[in-house]
Amino acid sequence: MADTKATANLLRTVPFLKSLPGPDYATLARRSRERVFKAGKTIFREGSQGATLWIIKDGEVDIVKGRGRDEVTLVTRRAGEYFGEMGIIEGTKRSATTRARTDVTLIEVPGDVVMKTLLKHPSVLLETTRQLSSNLRRADTTMIQRLKKKNAELRRAYKALQDAQDEIVEKKRELELARELQDSLLPRELPQLPGLQFAGRSRPAEAVGGDFYDVIPIRSNLFGLLIASVAGQGLFAAIFMALTRALVVSEGQRQEHPQLVASNVHRLLLQLAKPTMPVSMFYGVIDTRERTVTYVNAGHAPPLIRGADGSVAALPGAGTQLAASLRVQVDERSTTLQAGQTLVLYTEGLPHTENLAGEPFGSARLKAVLGGEVTSADALVDRLFAAVDAHRSGAAQRRDQALLIVHLSG
Repeated sequence: MADTKATANLLRTVPFLKSLPGPDYATLARRSRERVFKAGKTIFREGSQGATLWIIKDGEVDIVKGRGRDEVTLVTRRAGEYFGEMGIIEGTKRSATTRARTDVTLIEVPGDVVMKTLLKHPSVLLETTRQLSSNLRRADTTMIQRLKKKNAELRRAYKALQDAQDEIVEKKRELELARELQDSLLPRELPQLPGLQFAGRSRPAEAVGGDFYDVIPIRSNLFGLLIASVAGQGLFAAIFMALTRALVVSEGQRQEHPQLVASNVHRLLLQLAKPTMPVSMFYGVIDTRERTVTYVNAGHAPPLIRGADGSVAALPGAGTQLAASLRVQVDERSTTLQAGQTLVLYTEGLPHTENLAGEPFGSARLKAVLGGEVTSADALVDRLFAAVDAHRSGAAQRRDQALLIVHLSG
């Protein structure tokens, strides 16, 4: 039971009851009771039947419409305010849900008692009807405004979603173009020569990578051996890779000295772009009659030579990357391949491949794999990539990988 005197005083603050005679407040107070609801507790749901006047003694309640994501808070009622009055007049189902916003103490006044009291005073009932109609109009206006605001938010969200989808489509098309460009640059077939085998593979970390290789015909007995890595990813990296390859092919067919090829490509790259996308490159010219390889290493991973006895050694020679600065330094060297030897050109993505523990594959493992028997260049490519994948063991491939094998079988 509520404190009768305190409840009567609270009833006097209800606008549509303010004209009642004093004894009627006491009558209503005696028939009322005090209820306590914890924060988050539903007092009544939209669509439920009920005819009760609720007066907030302390705390706050939310009047909401809808459920889940469609829920809209119409208004928050606080101490001294009331709700549930429309159910008394109309006798229909609840038009909204009421939920305790905080711990709340309510005075529950039976609707039939309120109605009997109002019927004794027609003038008060008329004023009550006017006030409740005004409250209803305000509630409708509030709901319309909130719905307009929510619709505006939905329109903005829809526009943002459309823009995001357009960007995804654009990025997807960009990647498709880059992938097509990259695929078109990789050699479809490598030369097949008596006693000399070529094999290669490029595997980007993402849809498009910056690592590539090629075997470039120069003359009947001369072929350019190219493997390179362009910094960056995406369409721009793919275009820069295509540009670099085109320049190497063009310069390589103009003259046979790898040092001049590298220097000229470096100069041309700087004419076309600022030194912000370095290119590491190994370029050599193999003479298939003399079995010699003349080469330069422009800041690339040192190639390996596997001997017929299974020994593995790095090919000497080093230099600076192309397009990394205004000057480039590369030294031209030469080596002669013997029967049974294998030249292994690779990009840093192979030895830098990490497993789930962050341990790189490393040059020691790379040399160990090369130490096994070489039956063909193709088989060696398969074996190297299989070993790298076994080491990775489910970890993400974070760097591009490329490999070019030259095997002198006889």
